[in-house]
Amino acid sequence: MTAPAPTEAAGGDATEAPSPAPTEADVTAPSPSTPRSLTVIRDDGERVEPRVRGERLLRLGNRGFQALDALLAKGLPVELNPLAQTGAIANTSLITAIVSGIVLLVWYRTSVHEAHDSVVAMSQARFGAGFVRSLHRYSSDATLLFVLIHAVKLFFERRFGGARWLAWVTGLALLGLLWLDGWLGYWLVWDQRGQLVALGSGHVLDTLPIFADPLSRSFLVDDRLNSLLFFVVFFLHMLLPLAMGVALWLHITRLSRSWFLTKRVMTAWVLVSLSVVSLAFPADVVAAAKMAVRPETFSIDWWYLAPIGLTDRLGGGVLWAIVLGSGAVLFSVPWLLATGRARVATVIEARCNACQKCYHDCPYDAIQMVPRKDDKPFVSMASVDPSKCIGCGICAGSCDSAGIGLPWFDSVRQRHRIDELVDQTLGAEADVMLALVCNESAAAALTVDDHTSRSPELPGYKVVRVPCAGWIHPLTVERALRRGARGVLIVASGPGSCMYREGNRWTTERMAGQREPAFRGEKVDRERVRVLELYRTQRERLLSEAREFAASRPGPGGPRPGAVRRWVVGLGLAATFGLVTWAGTAAAYRTPGDPSPRLVVSFKHPGKAGENCREPSQAELDKLPKHMRQKQICERRRASVRLKVEVDGRELSTGTYEPRGIWGDGNSIAIERFALPPGAHQVKIELGDTMNPAEYNHSTSRQVTLKERHNTVVLFDKMTGFVWYE
Repeated sequence: MTAPAPTEAAGGDATEAPSPAPTEADVTAPSPSTPRSLTVIRDDGERVEPRVRGERLLRLGNRGFQALDALLAKGLPVELNPLAQTGAIANTSLITAIVSGIVLLVWYRTSVHEAHDSVVAMSQARFGAGFVRSLHRYSSDATLLFVLIHAVKLFFERRFGGARWLAWVTGLALLGLLWLDGWLGYWLVWDQRGQLVALGSGHVLDTLPIFADPLSRSFLVDDRLNSLLFFVVFFLHMLLPLAMGVALWLHITRLSRSWFLTKRVMTAWVLVSLSVVSLAFPADVVAAAKMAVRPETFSIDWWYLAPIGLTDRLGGGVLWAIVLGSGAVLFSVPWLLATGRARVATVIEARCNACQKCYHDCPYDAIQMVPRKDDKPFVSMASVDPSKCIGCGICAGSCDSAGIGLPWFDSVRQRHRIDELVDQTLGAEADVMLALVCNESAAAALTVDDHTSRSPELPGYKVVRVPCAGWIHPLTVERALRRGARGVLIVASGPGSCMYREGNRWTTERMAGQREPAFRGEKVDRERVRVLELYRTQRERLLSEAREFAASRPGPGGPRPGAVRRWVVGLGLAATFGLVTWAGTAAAYRTPGDPSPRLVVSFKHPGKAGENCREPSQAELDKLPKHMRQKQICERRRASVRLKVEVDGRELSTGTYEPRGIWGDGNSIAIERFALPPGAHQVKIELGDTMNPAEYNHSTSRQVTLKERHNTVVLFDKMTGFVWYE
């Protein structure tokens, strides 16, 4: 059921529901003999959400993005500005990566021993499989690039507190899943990059006591590579997008009409740009992984492989401290920086006529229509979910009957305030211009006198701050014009930068008569209203446009960029983002550490089982009943395994390795690395697994020639004994 249009009263104004009694927090009651004064009404239009810690720094970062947005707006409409739709571009790129990845399965071989050869074969078909592989890589990189821009941009816009905490938390989870999927994807190529990814993963995971056999032992030599582990990595890489889909659904679940994908024209730009980059810079593949050879220098994809710089240099405990510490800080941002909750909208049941306009206009799905319980002749009424409401006031701009809105910025009270503002000014001046300004717009820095509502920067205007341009109901503008205001200037935030997503859009459409509630052009001249969408950095343009409007020279609010300019700017942006995406994959990486050869000795071996007998102490005997006291206490256990390494007759190491397992009855495991000078060396390795700590009952020796960046690996187990890999 829709609400009837406001009716005309005898005095020429539209009638409206009576205002509820104001609270002490909103109004200080004037004396009966004194006319209502504007100074007694607190102007809370400056803020909607609570302040956040570090707001100055955040606004500084936001100004940087808005300056760039304003620059791009000179050559591109908002629907083609990539910074205004970073999330949608990231989703489009992600879908491109998923589809191209599925197509790659036609050529890819899921085997640790054949994977690299299959990828090399793809690269040789530059315009076939090679193009699909390049598209897969660059679309994945573009996804991460735009996700990072999206996260940083919204962080500087302070869109993380209150009801937005879920979007922030799930967004970070999405970022983590996306990075992990790319990290595992490079593992599957099984080149030198994949080798470092596998070694880094093993280095981090071996710190946790969750594997009976350390992952690092699987990557010592090529012959011992774990094919099952490679297959698990492949399936994780394929299944993680499903988890990302769940996180993405949660990410946008509190949004109405989410801009999930780019529109047709922008989609074409994204796909063509990725295709051009893929053809111009085919994805490379470096040398195959050789576990006994330590890579030196090669190019890596810094978008996904930057953590290699840490896994190659830091210990597992430090890495986990970095991950957990940074994760705790980032996930806690909504509670660390936000200082409170937004003041949410409320419904005045007696005024609600079930028109559903607020329900349809709410950007955050915070309004539902529920069954009515009073005697009003309507089936339903609006209800606000406080856990979702941001407090933007867009619903107030939708409601003809003022049945929903912000108690601290009540629509009826503010209309009366604007009426008085116009009446008082007309009594003293020939005419009055009214400016309704959003505090996230170019008018944010205006100096406004609380007593006179005058701003020295906008001479001739009465300035009223509003929570969001979407709060402005067309009736508010009509009333001001019909009472004598010569013009009404509405200043909203820049195109695509509305703090509350759709406030600008709804206001523009309402004032143009394209959306209900609509400005009634047949009642009041629409040319007397100007809507400006200006970024905070466009203060000079605001002053210029305001002067023109006050001089009765209304214009279109800024010309739309011409086709030639759009093409030039669009091509420039596409080239810029394409080069940035490619550059992140072309930078060189040098592995750290000494290039000296290494001798690697590893075993997984159970010590022999036996009894360890000893005489009990007097204290132990006193605790036992007399009939249970024994001369000896014998414990059955496995012996520790001992290792001794000699090189050129010099003992390098002697170590003892306790049995693993809860009861100490498992294998003893060791991985020892020794840096040696290049050249020929006589190596002797001894191992003991008996109860006698001085006995070494397994031995091997060999003369080996060591080379720089090469590992000589000696493995031992009870089935094969010592096996040398040179």
